[in-house]
Parts: sequence; C-alpha cells; structure tokens
Amino acid sequence: MIPSTNLTSSEYEILTLLWSNPDGLTAKEINMQKRVELWKDSSVHLILDKMLKRQLVAVGGLERSGKTYSRVFKAAITPEQYALMQVKRNAVYFKDKRIKGLFSALVDSDEISLETIDEIEKLLKKKKDES
Repeated sequence: MIPSTNLTSSEYEILTLLWSNPDGLTAKEINMQKRVELWKDSSVHLILDKMLKRQLVAVGGLERSGKTYSRVFKAAITPEQYALMQVKRNAVYFKDKRIKGLFSALVDSDEISLETIDEIEKLLKKKKDES
C-alpha cells in the first residue's frame, strides 16, 4: 500500500537517509547522519513512530546498543513509489487532466535520455497489451 499523504520535510529527510542505507538505520544513526542540525532523541522517535503508523517506514530488526536494543528502521516505500504518490496527488488535484502534460514535460526535458524514452515506450506498450 502506498500512503497518499504529504511528507513533512523531516519525514522526507529520514526517507532519503533510509533509501541511501538499505540495511536500515537506528534512530540514533538517523540523527547522526542528519545534514543540518541534530534533533532531540525524543523528536526522532516521535517522527519515526508517526512514520510507522503511516506505513512510510518499517522495523527491519533490532540492534544491540549498549545494554539495550534499538529498532532498525527501513524505508517501506521506494523513491519511485514516493514519486508516484506525488504525481497521483497532483493528478487528483488537477482532475487527471495534467497527466498528458506531465509526460510531455518529461519528454521535452533535456535530462531524459533516449534509453529512458525506450524503456518508457516498452512499459507503455506492455500496459497497452495487457488491456
């Protein structure tokens, strides 16, 4: 299931850290890798608990930390799922009339390679054949 809600900047920052660390991170490791200022430990736990409830992160295990155990968090959604979530949210807002415009903007972008265009064509053909 892909959550359909907006992410706060803190949630997005945590997800980007987890995406770049597929083995997962503890709350303390997340705080230590944070790019700007450190959060209070209680703040990290509150954010992670909220993200757990929203199914944005999952507990991937436990790691011994001194005399206690710490939960290891992993991203429950991929960067691609997050991008899809954003596109769907905006498509609903614009009453689905902007999907064509989105594809047009992607294709017109200087950053898209011919290889990527070929892959998109294959995906669209596969979807069309399934229908």
